[in-house]
Amino acid sequence: MSTPSPEIRCADADRNLVAELLNTAYADGRITHEELEERLDATWRARTFGDLTPLTEDLMPAPGQTLRLPAPAPMAAGAGGVVVDPSGASDQPDNLVGVLSTARREGSWRLRRRTTGFIMLGDAKIDLTQAVFDAHECIVTVPVVMGDIKIKVPQGVHVRDETTCVMGEVTMKGMVPTPPHAPTVVLRGLVLLGEIKVLGPQHQGLGQRLGLTR
Repeated sequence: MSTPSPEIRCADADRNLVAELLNTAYADGRITHEELEERLDATWRARTFGDLTPLTEDLMPAPGQTLRLPAPAPMAAGAGGVVVDPSGASDQPDNLVGVLSTARREGSWRLRRRTTGFIMLGDAKIDLTQAVFDAHECIVTVPVVMGDIKIKVPQGVHVRDETTCVMGEVTMKGMVPTPPHAPTVVLRGLVLLGEIKVLGPQHQGLGQRLGLTR
């Protein structure tokens, strides 16, 4: 397969392919976590194939080897999986704000590659069970100050906690093992006197445990 010219514009699918390779290299121990973060940031900012190529040159296979990039099995939303659809991705982050109020993301919606915002003396409810992911890895950077965020996660989605907690916490309940290279939600930001609750597919609320609701 011929290599695209450096000046040709790359698409979201190309950026996701590079992100897959970088995450695989990190999982194999070929690059550090710091290198992964730096290269992923450059990946999402890339505009041409010339921008992407240097990010993976030292990770390409030796002559005679075949590069195999993992791809999540296609699954329909609502069937115990999640849909990753870069074709409808936006370069603009989603802005999630709850100050003395509740911010909601529920039903059929798109989880952007990056979510920013601020929760203070309020809360946010994020339901990913019917969401379409803009990218294989979506980063949620929403500081929480004396508030909380509740995230409902379907089967087949991995959640990685990279937050900084100060008299706050991140809890994960009802999570199940995910396959390697599963679509990933990365949590970042400061949690101060607050909490982020991640509820996996096996989590049951009080009503369910008492048999009052399904």
